[in-house]
Amino acid sequence: MEALIAVIDHGSFTAAADVLRISQPSLSRRIHALEKVLDTRMFVPVGRRMELTDAGRGVVTAGRRALAELSSIEAMAGAARMLTAGSLRVTGLPSLVATELPDHLGRFHRAHPGVRIEVSTVDDAQELVEAVRVGRADAAIGVADRVPGDLAAIPLPAQEFAAVLPAGARPGGAGGPLTPRDVTSRALITLPRGTSIRQLADTAIRGLGALPAHRITTTQRDSLVPLALAADGLTVVPTALARTATAFGGVAVALDPPVHRSLGIIHRPDELPNPALHEFLALVEQGAGTWPGPGGDA
Repeated sequence: MEALIAVIDHGSFTAAADVLRISQPSLSRRIHALEKVLDTRMFVPVGRRMELTDAGRGVVTAGRRALAELSSIEAMAGAARMLTAGSLRVTGLPSLVATELPDHLGRFHRAHPGVRIEVSTVDDAQELVEAVRVGRADAAIGVADRVPGDLAAIPLPAQEFAAVLPAGARPGGAGGPLTPRDVTSRALITLPRGTSIRQLADTAIRGLGALPAHRITTTQRDSLVPLALAADGLTVVPTALARTATAFGGVAVALDPPVHRSLGIIHRPDELPNPALHEFLALVEQGAGTWPGPGGDA
């Protein structure tokens, strides 16, 4: 198509071959190949000149539009490769999207503000894996020890957990770690069975050898802390969420032994055709190596 349009624009086969930096026989072969594919003649001889057929004129008009569209696509692809455009879709468990993901996405956005970022959440680890596996998300932040063999994960620093109690339970502040006495007279506010936070909360309570007086279950992670304090109960949440307790009249209390979960950025271990994803994973790997271990502040 480029050969055909070059002949029209530059007036002759010789001039077109010159512009395209190919031999005249090579240019003729390209046009003959186009005629064969389209099963129609592009030129007819008129005296000593070659003129476009009616079909050829239609092909040239459509060809110009096609080449313009192709040029636009190539420009967009080039912009994506240079990360001045493109998109990155990241999903994850709600508590991780709220507490762990922002630092990573923030660094990526500051470096590549032209890339469109879409963030979503999923209800559980199974849905997270499926979202990455079928391509609904380019990457996901989740629990690293739940990654199936057909996916890969870049390890992140482990996420530590803490308990939240009403401030009146510890008049002098947080004091020591959570004790059986803190548990036995209170309602434990947790997520439903099967969620990672519920499993870790149960692990922490079992480690104390104590049973809460009551249990209140909520599906809303954001309500764990305010509900625990309003009910004069307790909850076990990621330390980043536990620190919000002071805003609701509560206090964050350490767990002994410590409770934490392994995290990672989960993705498909393919050729990574999305340049934005490739760069995001590279930044995560660089950042993960500089972050402190469990219990430290990022």
